[in-house]
Order: sequence, then C-alpha cells, then structure tokens
Amino acid sequence: MYRDNSLMPSEAVRLLALGLLATRARNYGALASEVRHFIGHLVGPSLELVAQPLELLKVEGLCKPQDSQLAAEEQELRITRTGEQELHRLLASNVRAQVNDLSKLIVAIKIRFLHLLPEAEREAQVEMLLELFERELLRLIELRHEHEDGASELAGWLDLEIAQTRARLAWFDELRGRIGGTGSEA
Repeated sequence: MYRDNSLMPSEAVRLLALGLLATRARNYGALASEVRHFIGHLVGPSLELVAQPLELLKVEGLCKPQDSQLAAEEQELRITRTGEQELHRLLASNVRAQVNDLSKLIVAIKIRFLHLLPEAEREAQVEMLLELFERELLRLIELRHEHEDGASELAGWLDLEIAQTRARLAWFDELRGRIGGTGSEA
C-alpha cells in the first residue's frame, strides 16, 4: 500500500504530546491540557484532534511513569527511548500539500520542536517546508490567473493568500539561514 509519509491528524496530536514530554516530564492531566490548549489556539476545538487518546502513548510504550508508586493522577510521564524514536520519525515526516488548518497545525508543531532534531535534519525539514509553501504559492497564483476577469472579491482574497504565502516563504528562508543552511540568492 502506498503511503506518502505525511502526518495524519492523530499523528499530529502524538507529535505534540511526545514533543512536550521530550522537553520535560508531565502528569497525564497537564499533558492533555497542554495538547488541548495548543491545538485549540491554532485550529479551534476539533473532535478529530481532541478525541485522540493520549493514553495510547503509555500502552504503546512511548512514555512511562517516572514513579509507579504514586497514584495514577500524580505520576509524571516521561518519554521512553521508543517514544524518542517515534518523535524523531514524526518530526521528519512530510506535511501534506494544500495548506489548510491541519497542515498549519502540523507546521506549528514541527517548528515548536525543531530544536530536538540534529542540525542536518532541521535543515532538511526547513527545506521541505519551503517546498511546501512554494507549491502552495504556485497553486494560488495559478488560481488567481484563472479568476482575473470577474469576481473581484475572490481575486482580492487570493491576493491576500498569495501575500501571506510569500511572507511564510520569506520567514522560512530566514529560518534556513539561522539554522545553518544557505539563504536564497534572490
């Protein structure tokens, strides 16, 4: 079966939770609260994303309690070696083309935990994101050209989307320069 290695919504939640645990141990309630907070502020409430059971992280051995002698609600979870490997796999995965709320969430999570990757992999992720937004820009420009005559409101909205995408490209190009890559010559 073909798989394009792009993150699915449940994997975005998993990436966020594992990234949070990689930065410091948390109890289950705090982890769930931080995941809901981050997702809610980026894409709004989403049953598809919020319903993802974080308990699976423990069942799958991606995190474990630091002190199993404490009551379940008091136990701080920490990421396991297997969890670190899964975090790395998720951080290195693709983002689906056509930029939408879910892909923006995934990009934000990747940027939040980009520092957890080795420099070469950070550079590769930034290059991949640059390519994503370059394709998005081309798609929007093509759509804009198709609507040059007529619906001026649509043309104006597309101009706004094109400007925002160009700004994202400039930001990622600057990021590439900051993490050791070479900025564009243009």
